[in-house]
Amino acid sequence: MGTKIQSANNSASEAAVEAPIEQTQEVASPATRPATARLWQRRRLQIGAGTMIALAIIAVLANNLLASQYTPEGALRAYLSALQSGNASAAWNQVQVSASATNATATLTNQAALQAALATAKPDFRSFDITATSNVDANTAQIAVTFDTSKGTKQARFLVQRSGDKRFVIYPIWRVVLAPALLTVTLPKGAAGVSVDGRSLALPPGKSTLAVLPLLHKVIFNSNSLLAQQAVSVDAFLMGNQIVAYQPALTDAGMAKVKAVVTEYLTNICAKQTSDSPDATTCPQATGAYLPYSGQWHLVGDPTEDLAITSDADQNVSAIGHFQMYFAYPENGVHGVRQVPAGGGYRAALILDGSNVTVGSVTKLDGLLAIQRPSGASDQAAKDLVGKGFAQCAAISAETVANCPQAAPDVIIANVHWGLNGDPVSGSTVSYDGKTGLLTVHGTFSMSVSYTWFGNARSRSSYITAYDASLFWDGQALQLITIDGAN
Repeated sequence: MGTKIQSANNSASEAAVEAPIEQTQEVASPATRPATARLWQRRRLQIGAGTMIALAIIAVLANNLLASQYTPEGALRAYLSALQSGNASAAWNQVQVSASATNATATLTNQAALQAALATAKPDFRSFDITATSNVDANTAQIAVTFDTSKGTKQARFLVQRSGDKRFVIYPIWRVVLAPALLTVTLPKGAAGVSVDGRSLALPPGKSTLAVLPLLHKVIFNSNSLLAQQAVSVDAFLMGNQIVAYQPALTDAGMAKVKAVVTEYLTNICAKQTSDSPDATTCPQATGAYLPYSGQWHLVGDPTEDLAITSDADQNVSAIGHFQMYFAYPENGVHGVRQVPAGGGYRAALILDGSNVTVGSVTKLDGLLAIQRPSGASDQAAKDLVGKGFAQCAAISAETVANCPQAAPDVIIANVHWGLNGDPVSGSTVSYDGKTGLLTVHGTFSMSVSYTWFGNARSRSSYITAYDASLFWDGQALQLITIDGAN
């Protein structure tokens, strides 16, 4: 009995002891148990995933950016932007130069030429806008661009071609195709060549063709002792092929030489002609009337006073100006030497040879601007000179007097004496011809004449009563050439 009670007590004691142990090891109910963190909720993995997403987005954006650069539009945009900034290296990396369609005398289409052109001047546009792209084929695109220039809005089209190269293995490289612009330059004989954007070219006389990049260029026509230097800006960026405008101009020393040789030619060649109408391919003067007499021409004034230099399309250089001359010839039965005025424009063909210049010929030239009437060649000065001329005409005892208007009513007369009645320039008029430089005084006169006719003494009057007097200005004063009878 005692044993059973002890066992029971022991069991109770063990139960009492084990109960707290079981309470400390009991698992909390689901309502109070902390939740275990899922894999995607771990912070380190969240940061990594975010980084991967950001990198993916950056990669996509970078790819789009790179892809946009390696397109026809991207290549053209990069080229035009490089031109705007004057970056020759960047511009050259975006282009390929096509062969010129015409054999050029000189070719300036390499990278050095592009750098020289941009160093001289940038193309004339402030901004540009790509407006359309069309595919010519799988490897060629044509792109339309609108430019805002100093002269307004202009449009142009560019060809862009896919090259065989790739960037980063996958991106195709496109290049803007530049077709050289052909500049036609014509040089006169004796010229010293030209320079384009600082590069000197020794070109032959006549026409030459220069192949250049379609940019803005500075063409300088080099100088020598005769020809002055000239600089010409040529905009080939949007205009393409063109003729370089050039009008040869002389240096001061060259102009002095030309004036000297032209004056010498007119004096020693043309004024030595004995015909009233010399060979028109050699000299410019002619009386305009048939005169079966030999005589000599005289030059009046300075024929180079209004001299100017001109050239034709082939740059044959000429000097143009006005001449004044008169033809003097003797005539049987006439007292004195008759004088016939001639004047007008001339063209002197010049031959340039280094520092020397000669005249090939001088021919008549119509259509020149009129000579301005000299201030000293006034109406009154002309009338005064004509009045003196009439006094001289009346003082000569001859039936027919050269360069005088009077005429006796009979022929074969002797013992002739003329008398001037009144003022022959009273009521006269003066006109000026700017084409020839000739002043004409027109008026009426009265002259009496006494003479013997077959032994009979007679007193009569000149049957001619109107006159035209011709005068030239010689640079210092008026010169009376002739007073002819008029209707």
